[in-house]
Amino acid sequence: MRKTPVATMVDLMGGGAVIPQLVHNELDLLAVALKGLSVQALRALQQRLGFSNKEISVVLGVSESTLARREQAKRALTLDEAEKTIQLSAVLAKGLDVFEDQDDFHHWLETPNPALGGVRPKELLSSAIGREQVREILGRIEYGIYS
Repeated sequence: MRKTPVATMVDLMGGGAVIPQLVHNELDLLAVALKGLSVQALRALQQRLGFSNKEISVVLGVSESTLARREQAKRALTLDEAEKTIQLSAVLAKGLDVFEDQDDFHHWLETPNPALGGVRPKELLSSAIGREQVREILGRIEYGIYS
């Protein structure tokens, strides 16, 4: 049985060990963000994406040292950072669904894309509009529309 996109997103952020409450849909994910998503969820996602500390801090719009201090103090991400983390998990879930191979998806993220104006998809992940554009292109690839 295939997992729902939301279940995949939760798994990519560390699963039940990191997100203990039940998550059935995106509104439940919003509740997680409001309650406080741990830095651990971001680190799990970072590992799956293969991003360096610098790359993940750029995506979140927060310094590496701030993230490290928050992680050390076991403080949660801010609402904005939590929402970005959840959106990033949606991009990764979609990418893994479309490419069915983590290495192929990583290669795609690193490769300049004509459908994105010659920009590498990875470079667009630091903004909400960019993340949405990347998900849209992944949807087009999934349905065989040239991208």
